[in-house]
Amino acid sequence: MHIARIYIDGFKRLADFDLKFNDKVTVIVGDNEAGKTSVMEAIHLVLTRQYEGRVIDHALDPYLFNNKTVAMFFQAIRDGANAPPPRILIEAYLSESNENSALASLKGRNNSKNEDCPGVKLCIELDPEFGDLLKEYAKDPTNPGVLPVEFYRCHWRSFADNGIASRTLAFKVKTIDTSLPRILRGPNRYVSQLVDDVLTDNQRRDLSLAYKKLQHGFSQEGGVKAINDHLMHQGKSTTNKKLTVQVDMSSRSTWDTAIAAHLDDLPFDCAGKGEQCRIQMRLAVADAKHSRTLLIEEPENHLSHSNLNMLMNDIRRDCEDRQVVLTTHSAFVLNKLGLHCLRLISRDGKTTTLSRLIPDTQDYFMKLPGYDTLRMILSKRCILVEGPSDELIVQRAYKDLHEKLPLEDGIDVISVGALAFKRFLEIAALLGLRVSVITDNDGDVAALKTKYSEYLDGKCPAIEISYDDNETCKTLEPQLLKTNSLDLLNKILNTKHKTDEKLLAYMNRNKTDCALKFFETDMTWSVPEYIANVIR
Repeated sequence: MHIARIYIDGFKRLADFDLKFNDKVTVIVGDNEAGKTSVMEAIHLVLTRQYEGRVIDHALDPYLFNNKTVAMFFQAIRDGANAPPPRILIEAYLSESNENSALASLKGRNNSKNEDCPGVKLCIELDPEFGDLLKEYAKDPTNPGVLPVEFYRCHWRSFADNGIASRTLAFKVKTIDTSLPRILRGPNRYVSQLVDDVLTDNQRRDLSLAYKKLQHGFSQEGGVKAINDHLMHQGKSTTNKKLTVQVDMSSRSTWDTAIAAHLDDLPFDCAGKGEQCRIQMRLAVADAKHSRTLLIEEPENHLSHSNLNMLMNDIRRDCEDRQVVLTTHSAFVLNKLGLHCLRLISRDGKTTTLSRLIPDTQDYFMKLPGYDTLRMILSKRCILVEGPSDELIVQRAYKDLHEKLPLEDGIDVISVGALAFKRFLEIAALLGLRVSVITDNDGDVAALKTKYSEYLDGKCPAIEISYDDNETCKTLEPQLLKTNSLDLLNKILNTKHKTDEKLLAYMNRNKTDCALKFFETDMTWSVPEYIANVIR
């Protein structure tokens, strides 16, 4: 069983948002403020009724509602028009091949797609009893355009239109997020919940009884008894009842709110963040009874490269029978788990996948995950070059022309190596990315045209292949000599070569160092035309 899709309408920046998931691993990426975290929060909310550790009924916040929808509602009411009140709707469509499974009780058509399938629906909407009050509030221009959430109520129902209780819900999720700061030192309730999940019923009872004995024993300690005698004496002037301090024995005080998990005698929150992340994942995986989906927020946080690689291997090995949904800003994570797992969320709420990427390219990036695929995917425009020397020349040429570096215009210049060009271009073509390739002709223009035939002559308008067709100038260095004099290059490079051949031999031996001098010089030099065509 797994989450097949999530539909979100009116939650934070997400409106009429529909996302389908893989049954194994789904990697959600997007620019900042695209809504990645909101998707994860929505999944957790619809399947737990919890938001930031609290039941949503007691954690309602006007800023959970889509701000554009709220603004349009207030404007319509103040203009004298009718408008439906803002709401939050989250639907989790679940998949289960066995019709007699535990999800059968969740199956029905109580969803916005009218699909007959198991699922869970959470709706936060206006209580009809307060409809007139909300309109009066919205009409008054002196009131802020902030939704009064006290007029709202929450419904949590299955697609069979039955009410849901969290303890009986057959499908559950676990969230792993080590990026959240612990402002107040104390028990990590999230970790305590994970520990509780892996205990047997008898172990939970034993732990609860031991905690109650500990609570009772506190008041019997000699020092505490002396303090209570003092308090009772002091309290006689204000009350005829005994004033004492005791450990809270009510139902709101349980072991998981007071006992902290420890690692080598240190509280869990004091351990390294990387260790926390791996332990949280392993505890979540160990809860095999109900938890079928793991939500992991940016697993790269706090992890060294080697530990991140170990965590990715853990996910692929230990979660074989689970569904994993994670967000990331790391190209390594995306490449390692597989580009076919990608769900790219744009700022307008649209999603794109790489499900049609050929298996050979998927395998290539999984085996060589160090490539900056995510940099290209998230850039407004991208220029791919063969190496660091090409990158430096392009950066300087762009700055000379536009008086700023490419990245300041949202253009990323990425060195990927000629062998990886077509791999990157396959991704770009599937996602409709605007990408330019600046490449050497290597002395064989016909071979180059054959290699990039599917992207030349306007066949893929968003992709541009730029090269010089002079086969005597095979690479960047002779191209620079072609457009600049020997005397100027000697001045820039601080050399005294007498012939073109000797200068080229020097430049070929010191490619990056020479390109760095071009980048740093105060002198004006000419850019090869095939580079100038791209940066214009």
